[in-house]
Amino acid sequence: MRSLIQAFSLLLFSAFFVLATYGLPDWIPADLYLRLDPLLGLNAVLAAREVIGRALWSLITLGATLVVGRFFCAYVCPMGATIDFLDLLFFRKKKRSPLKKEGSLRKVKYVLLIVFIACALVGFSLVYWMDPIALLTRIYTFVFYPLAVSLINLFLDLLRPFFRVLGWVSLSHLHLMEPAFYMATITLLILAGVIALNRLAPRFWCRYLCPLGALLSLVSPLGLFRRKVSERCNECHQCARNCPMGAILENPRETAHPECIQCRTCRRVCPEEAVSFPPSLPAGGEYSSVDLSRRGFFYSLAGGLTFGLVASKTPFKPLEGKHQLIRPPGALPESEFLRTCIRCGECMKSCLTNTLQPSLWESGLAGLWTPRLNLRLGPCEQNCNLCGRVCPTQAIRSLSLEEKNHAKIGTAVIKKEVCLVWAQNKLCLICDEICPYNAIVFRPLEGYRRPVVIASKCNGCGFCEQRCPVKGESAIVIVPNGEIRLKDGSYIKEAKRLQLEFKPDPGDDKFILDESGFEVEEGKKESEPPPSPKGFLPN
Repeated sequence: MRSLIQAFSLLLFSAFFVLATYGLPDWIPADLYLRLDPLLGLNAVLAAREVIGRALWSLITLGATLVVGRFFCAYVCPMGATIDFLDLLFFRKKKRSPLKKEGSLRKVKYVLLIVFIACALVGFSLVYWMDPIALLTRIYTFVFYPLAVSLINLFLDLLRPFFRVLGWVSLSHLHLMEPAFYMATITLLILAGVIALNRLAPRFWCRYLCPLGALLSLVSPLGLFRRKVSERCNECHQCARNCPMGAILENPRETAHPECIQCRTCRRVCPEEAVSFPPSLPAGGEYSSVDLSRRGFFYSLAGGLTFGLVASKTPFKPLEGKHQLIRPPGALPESEFLRTCIRCGECMKSCLTNTLQPSLWESGLAGLWTPRLNLRLGPCEQNCNLCGRVCPTQAIRSLSLEEKNHAKIGTAVIKKEVCLVWAQNKLCLICDEICPYNAIVFRPLEGYRRPVVIASKCNGCGFCEQRCPVKGESAIVIVPNGEIRLKDGSYIKEAKRLQLEFKPDPGDDKFILDESGFEVEEGKKESEPPPSPKGFLPN
């Protein structure tokens, strides 16, 4: 029964992951598992220093753990299910000797939990490294999702001749866009490491490293359902040998309740049927304390605070501002964004054009794995607002399409030294034709018609950068000049206040094409280009 529930939970997690791109009803959040993660919720609230509505969903998990016990790890956690199924596949017949430093290893996950919480207290988010739900979502995004799309396309290629014979025209031409992400290899190696550790002990990750498991273990001994052993026990130790978490002590009648995940394996393997899990109120003497000394607690707390303060300042702090990072539309102001983002990868997976990519060192250590737009790969689609809808901590605000299109993420800048028109006097109209906001127009300059950017009409969508025919780096790039990033309030009102206009130019009919194919205002031969709007640099 536990395996069936695990399989269903993993299937549900996968279904939400896939359907996040293709649409779900508003009452079904695609990021449900991320919302139910109490460690991510606690980290987001502490780092952002405010209550985040979506993070409150995690109270459901905490409440259920208080009532039932640490059931989440055994039945619901998709990372736990993945580890169990792959362990069955690779290590089912492997003999594993007991680890010599079992007691010391048990403390690691509590040290990590304290370090992550301490970092969050000083505004430095680090929990994304090892939170199981965020980690598995990233693994799905960067590894499994691109692989699945490639396999589907391969399957379609094999069946394409049959589709043509049957007259199924749409299927004979169907080809899914294959996403690609930076750091996919690193992510795959992390997954391989998590699975390889099972060679040492079953559920090694869950036993010794998982910080979410550590958090749940602090409240699980207060649950109603606790392991009880009757007098029929003959101390055969079958329960201890088969316990996936090593929660049964040398005396098989005793249980380390914080480590027990309510899997009932001990009851299933007991030949005397001496084990049961009856509901009972925990007595004070039955509570198993966490094996972490007071000195260890304060060392971990001090280490986390120190690391958070140092890492947010040096040695990568000077890198911030030296790279032209374009954040998703609706992203919070940079400092709040870095504190609130949990690096789960949901926004990157949901991006229809694959323009959202993970950051490396471009915004310092604090910005590692955060989403940024690589507009040379693809533009920010006008009719898509999925990244904000699936963000579990609202580091990217959930906006309507109209609000999202007014959330200016940058301004196009023409690099005259490589532009075909500016540098070589060649005919090229692509950036002008592709711009959905008519922010690029041709004006008579230096004896030729040349492209210029009207900054007050450009919202940084990146269609021009992606379609530029210049090889290598585009001749027109989006920089974060003039970006609008609001913690709250209306982007439409802010755009109006800044006198920005993101819609097709109503004066298009005033321009005609001259004999060279360039736009020129009807009835005029030459005119000076309009001055750059206040607050923006001229091209």
